[in-house]
Formats: sequence, structure tokens, C-alpha cells
Amino acid sequence: MSQKQQVKKVIGLDAHPYLFTAAALAGADALQAKMEWCVDRVDLRRLEPILKKHTRPGDVVVLEASGNSFAVAERLAKIGLYPVVLESQAVGKVGKAYCATDKIDAIKIARVYLSGLAHEVWRPDAQAAERREVFFGHRNAVGDSVRERNRIWAFLNQQCVKRPKGLRLAAPSALDNLLALHTWTETQRWLLSEMVEAFQKAEARRKRFRARIAEEVTSDSSILGMVRLMGIREQVAFALSAFIGNVGRFATPKKLVAFFGLNPRVSRSGISGGSGPLSGYGRSDVRSLLIQSAHSILRHGQGSTHRWAVALKMRKGANIAIAALARKLVVSIWYLLKGLLVPMNEATPHILVKMHKIASVIGRPRLREMGYSTAHQFVKEKIGIVMGAA
Repeated sequence: MSQKQQVKKVIGLDAHPYLFTAAALAGADALQAKMEWCVDRVDLRRLEPILKKHTRPGDVVVLEASGNSFAVAERLAKIGLYPVVLESQAVGKVGKAYCATDKIDAIKIARVYLSGLAHEVWRPDAQAAERREVFFGHRNAVGDSVRERNRIWAFLNQQCVKRPKGLRLAAPSALDNLLALHTWTETQRWLLSEMVEAFQKAEARRKRFRARIAEEVTSDSSILGMVRLMGIREQVAFALSAFIGNVGRFATPKKLVAFFGLNPRVSRSGISGGSGPLSGYGRSDVRSLLIQSAHSILRHGQGSTHRWAVALKMRKGANIAIAALARKLVVSIWYLLKGLLVPMNEATPHILVKMHKIASVIGRPRLREMGYSTAHQFVKEKIGIVMGAA
């Protein structure tokens, strides 16, 4: 192989919402690579014409994972370049604390890629990207609803007003019931009306997101099949589909377990060390959903897996048992998405309950728009899909 063939050319790209800096490095490795050209702090709208001028189709353009990295990578792919997105955790550990500029960061990103020390992040396809956006929207809607509800309870606490049992803040009569609890001033009445209105708007938005998620899950047989597993309903199934994407990129169940950070952290040096707590890699919000699913399995499950988990809880404690159950659940998800689980012969009671709850989340008006005269018709059809999923 000639010296020219050994030289690698990589363009490091530091992209911000409005500006970008690109630096091209050429060399056999990260140590020998030298900068050939650089464009610094240019309007992001000029990204395509500038890179077309300085690069050739097939050149590698490397970005650090950030808020707009996937959108930028999609733009680069459309003009014939090969975008690579690196995990930000590894890239962020490299650099000089006393000097950080966009140009230095672009060069650093290219050198990290040449060194091979940072893992490449999978770029989600269009469907997975949209599902992630819906997931984030639902998560934010839940946070807004909880925040507005807590503000109302905090306001009552400030006035030494006990929160009544059974009061539904989402009900149309919620404001009248709150006003009847105490002798409020005119300003306090106005504040209560504003807070109740804000909560009801946030709660309505949360319900719309949840209904959209339920509808999305029931319209895709590959996602709906996850509902057959104990502890998984529409929200968990939707989150898993959004972040797993194509399950074929995980060669083994262990890799999927590690993707969600449910594998134990290993630290060994010499004769000391061993396995520790969960590695914590990946998205903590999805991992939390899987942990919640494991809690549900431990409370309501039956069969050999449940007995094994209870025995493990008695020996090692609840936290270890829950984490182990979550790992087993992810392994089952991998086999299911691979089509390696045996189809079900009959619907179990817990699947019937799940499907009726999903139908109630979607709502009768929307079910009629979807062509179902009754919720029972919808449940019957979707259970048939769940039983055939493998």
C-alpha cells in the first residue's frame, strides 16, 4: 500500500444552532494528522455549499452528539458525504481546559475519530426520530402537568388549607370546589383560577400525547407485540421502539441490555475489584421505565420467573432483584423483536386488561373515527395481533 493510500482524510464539524466550524485533517493516524483547511464560525445555512466546495463525495464528516447533530448529519448525507456522530461522553473528556474554541473543538473531534477511542452513535431513521420527538413531548407534558398540580397544592399549604380527599383538579368543578375551601381574597381567587386553568391545559395536553402514543402502538404490530410481556404497556413499548429502532443492530441480547445501562459496572485491577452497580449507560428515562416495569412484575407476576425474582430478593435485596428482572425483560424484548418467541395460544387475563386500558386511553370518539363501532371490537382485533406476534 502506498503512502498516499494510507493517508486518511477526516473533517471534524462543530455545529451550533446558527454557526458551524469545520476542520479537515489528513494523516495516517490521530498523532500524525495535519490540518489541511478550516472554515471558522460560518452561518449554518451555508453548510452544504461550503462543504461541497472543499470535500469529495464519500468523505467522512465527524460530529459530536448534540441537540442538532442528527439533523445536520441528515443534511450531509443528502449531498453525498458520510456523516459519523460520536458519543459526546468520550469526546468531551478530551481537550484542554484553559483553551476551548470552535476551531479547536472541530480539530479535536476529527482526532478523536482517528484515534478510535469514541463509539459511533446510531443515527435514527425518520420513523424512529419522530417517535423520539413524541416521547420527549409526552415527557415534557407530564412534567408540566405535575408542576402545575404541585403549585396548587403548595398554594393551599401556604394558606394552611388542608388538601381535600377525592378532589380532581381536572374536573370542570375543580375551581369551585377549591374556592369553597377557604375565605379567599380577590387576588387569591384570581391566582387560584389561573393555576387551575394552567393545570387543566397541561393535563389535557398530556392526555393528547398519551392517546397519540397508544394509537401509534396499536397501529404497528411489531410494537404491539411487546404488550404480551408482563410489565409492558403502551408507554414503555413506544419508548423502546423509539430508541431501539432496528433491533438488528444489536447482535446479542447482552448488547441491548448494555444499551439501556442495565448491565453491572465492572472494575477490576490486579487482584481487586469486581462487579458493581448498574453501568448507567444510555437514556436514564427509558431505563427508569424498565425499572418500573420490573417493579410491576415483582408485585403482580406469576410463574417461574416471578418465583426466581422473589427468591433473589430474599437473598440479595429488592434493588438487585428489580435490576435483574429488568435485564430479563430486555432479553425477552430482544427475542420478541427478532421473531424468536413462540406465538401465544390464548390471551391471558393481564393482556385483556391491558388492551381495554389502551382502548380507554384512545377514547371512544377516536375509536369510531378509526372504524371501530365498539371498544370490544378494537380489543378483539388487537389481541389477535398480539397473540400472533413473535
